[in-house]
Amino acid sequence: MIRASRSVALAACLLAAPALGAVDDGSVWLERMSRALDTASYVGEFHLEGRGYSERMQIVHCVRDGRVSERLVSLSGAGRELVRDGDEVTAYLPDKKLAIIERRPERDGLLGVLPRYGEELHRWYEVRLETREPELNGRPAAVVSVRPRDGFRFGHRLWIDEATGMPVRTELLDAEGQVVERLRFTRLELRGDIQDSSLQPSVDKTQFRWVRQAAHVPGEAAAWNVRQPPPGFRLSASSVKDIAGVPSPVNQLVLSDGLASVSVFIHAPASGRQPAKGAGRAGAASTFSTMVEGQQVTAVGEVPPQTLRAIVNSIVRQD
Repeated sequence: MIRASRSVALAACLLAAPALGAVDDGSVWLERMSRALDTASYVGEFHLEGRGYSERMQIVHCVRDGRVSERLVSLSGAGRELVRDGDEVTAYLPDKKLAIIERRPERDGLLGVLPRYGEELHRWYEVRLETREPELNGRPAAVVSVRPRDGFRFGHRLWIDEATGMPVRTELLDAEGQVVERLRFTRLELRGDIQDSSLQPSVDKTQFRWVRQAAHVPGEAAAWNVRQPPPGFRLSASSVKDIAGVPSPVNQLVLSDGLASVSVFIHAPASGRQPAKGAGRAGAASTFSTMVEGQQVTAVGEVPPQTLRAIVNSIVRQD
């Protein structure tokens, strides 16, 4: 059962259930969920499954003075860990004796990208409260659907705990309504007493190789653009960076509709290696690769394949 200690009593009051006149509005529940994710500290375990993979995970999420620290541990497989401190995320891969450090936007939590309340969301998605039903430990949850208005995006279904506003189950849905990926908590506790030690990696870091995926030239913009992206998708970031495993600098473009996002990586093809071409999958994400003006172009995102194809086919070099 989700429990709140005295030190989170104030947060619990702020996350109190919405007024009766508004409980049938799915947007109200999304707003509550966004507020909870931004302010609550918690620990929990969840099961993540998709097409061809299944994993048990443990998460520690701490918010102090507006700064987020997180630790995500795989309880199955090779025991990989992700540790976030603000906008810096370190991935520990014990089986490869490798640690990769990169910067990510703070709103991109380790639970993944979830629908956030906002006017832009309603332009491209329909938000609706479907029903109420028991979820984690039999507690009542509001079931909210976020349905795309066209074929360029995936849909979402969320089970939001009525007492805390926390998402206790999420589903990513394709155009046919089939589940692409499901996350379901088996344990979740609100905590105000998270210790610094629980946010530190447990892996033995001796003999690890450390790689920092940093900007190649600070402030340098990518030399590429997207001429005609799918409706709603706009360029939100562009940079040139060094990425582990790629011998040359990589131009990265990020496009977003406010919920779904697509990353495009552009770089010189590796010598002696056949360039990647065509569609593929990486977990819940789709991928699409081709060659543009002698450069390897790969788009990755939790969106339908046609969205990636439309973006890649619109890639142009900037003057």
